[in-house]
Amino acid sequence: MAHPSKVLGPSLALLFCLVAPILTALPSSAAADMKDGIDSFRNGQYDKAILLLHNVILDASAGPEKPAAYLLIAKSYMAIGKLDDAERNIEFYLATYEKEPDYQEALYQKGRLLFLQEDFENSIRSLQGFITAYPKSQLVPSAWFWVGESLYGLGRLDDAQGMYRTIISDYPTSIKTEAAQYKLALIQLQKKEVELSKLLKWSHEDFLKSIEEYQNREKTYEQAIAAYQRRIAGTGAGDDLKTIAELRQQLSRKSDEASQLAAQLARLGAPSVSAAPSASTPSAGGGSARLQRLLEAKARALSLKERYLEALEPSGGVAK
Repeated sequence: MAHPSKVLGPSLALLFCLVAPILTALPSSAAADMKDGIDSFRNGQYDKAILLLHNVILDASAGPEKPAAYLLIAKSYMAIGKLDDAERNIEFYLATYEKEPDYQEALYQKGRLLFLQEDFENSIRSLQGFITAYPKSQLVPSAWFWVGESLYGLGRLDDAQGMYRTIISDYPTSIKTEAAQYKLALIQLQKKEVELSKLLKWSHEDFLKSIEEYQNREKTYEQAIAAYQRRIAGTGAGDDLKTIAELRQQLSRKSDEASQLAAQLARLGAPSVSAAPSASTPSAGGGSARLQRLLEAKARALSLKERYLEALEPSGGVAK
């Protein structure tokens, strides 16, 4: 949006031409204030211009120049951003001075004021009404420009482009042509930025989606590994428990067999199981010697199984 102080309109020279004949017929004080007010407005001294032009309005002897003073006061207020004050002066002018020669400019300024107030829809309607009523006015290119600006403010960039192109093609010498070219280039740049933003957003979303998919797969793999490890751990513990149970059963059976053999040896008069055989020990017969060797082999087997059980089953009886 253009700053109000930079959007003064092309009609100041026209206004001065309209007011100049009046100045020559005014009393000296009103004429001087009017002239100084116009000069202050031209020099950007808007507050000073407002004070001088108010003097003209309040001067009882100043009549014909008052409409121009009201309009110039409104434009000064617009330039410094006091839009409510500008609106009061323009509305008063439009309601009071319909027959004045600069009435068409007041209509144009009303549309521009609505744009500055960001009332874009009403600004478009007001400016189109002005263009329809005064199609030959030198303010028409500027009116089209503010229509384009209002469309731009509404986000209707394609429609705004059409307005700016109309100014460039149909009014190449207008003071708004350069501004229209700038805004047209700005819209084209904005559209490229939007396209790039969409592309970057798509790329970013696709990148995030890829990361999410990778993370999901990684999580699935981790869960599968954990489940497999639990299964392996569970299977190992079960196997250990099963082995311990089988060894205990074998130990129990071997203990029973050893007891039975010890009883047979006792009946045959063989040495004790715990005593190791020696060359000097008299043989109790072929059968007793064979049983003695069996007992010793089984004793060694039982000893090995006990050590294996101790290795598998730590203190407390809980398997690893």
